[in-house]
Amino acid sequence: MKKLLFVYNPHSGKGVIGQSLSPIICRLTSGGYDVTVHPTSEQRDGQNYIRDHAAEYDTVVASGGDGMLHEMFCGLNEAGIKMPCGYIPAGTVNDFASSLGIPKIPEEAAEIIVDGNFREIDTGSFNGTVFSYVAAFGMFTKVSYATDQKMKNALGSAAYFIEVLKNLDPKAFRESTVHARIGFDGKVFEDDFIYGMACNTLSVGTLKGIIPHGAKMDDGLIEGVFIKAPKSLIELDSIRNALITGNLDIPGIIYSKSASFTVDTDRDIEWTLDGEFGGSHSHADIRVKVQAVSIAVPADK
Repeated sequence: MKKLLFVYNPHSGKGVIGQSLSPIICRLTSGGYDVTVHPTSEQRDGQNYIRDHAAEYDTVVASGGDGMLHEMFCGLNEAGIKMPCGYIPAGTVNDFASSLGIPKIPEEAAEIIVDGNFREIDTGSFNGTVFSYVAAFGMFTKVSYATDQKMKNALGSAAYFIEVLKNLDPKAFRESTVHARIGFDGKVFEDDFIYGMACNTLSVGTLKGIIPHGAKMDDGLIEGVFIKAPKSLIELDSIRNALITGNLDIPGIIYSKSASFTVDTDRDIEWTLDGEFGGSHSHADIRVKVQAVSIAVPADK
């Protein structure tokens, strides 16, 4: 019988995994797995546990929000192991799961793991630290980890939109503006920016318009999107319309696909990795890790 390590965050979302724990384990067990369960007790507990114990198992499964997914990828990377893994989403937004078509119903997500359709996808590296789908700075980056958990649980993804809308004002632009040099593919762009990200996903904060059309998660490229500080209401409206329609080909936005990006700013700025605080940096070296993870997805994906 194959051995499976199931690590979950009991506090993600509305505690849905705690309510579904027995059906999940039963489904995994009936699918031929001997399951060991580890509930996390604090930040990075899951990452450290996976790092220290993944080698003892055939498959590792994480359940929680995107932060728990981040911990699984980091733990496997620190252990130097590439192995079949699975994800059962239980957070508020779950961008990564949505991008791969992994259902939000826990028992259905467990069924996909049992089916064993594993797909190799890319991840990213930020100054040597693994991230699963996004590294970002600027005015929207605090939304995922600064939004009150009770608000997230009560309003779901609407909580993120509320916080984003609160930040769409001139004062927020001024406070979030940073002078930066963006480098990729031999090109350098220097300007004042209010937001920037490098991602490997089809949505961020459930916002699909911010991701360039044609994005893929296994093409060896990362999508880069960098929004310049608007200098007028006309430029602000242009940026808003671009994010709504997904047409990012405007002067106020720099976007491209590349295997790597560098971001150098005139001061330390806060970054977020997969929705979690990623530290303050004035230099960021962001690279794709090609097909670094083998993860269970629906057969049609």
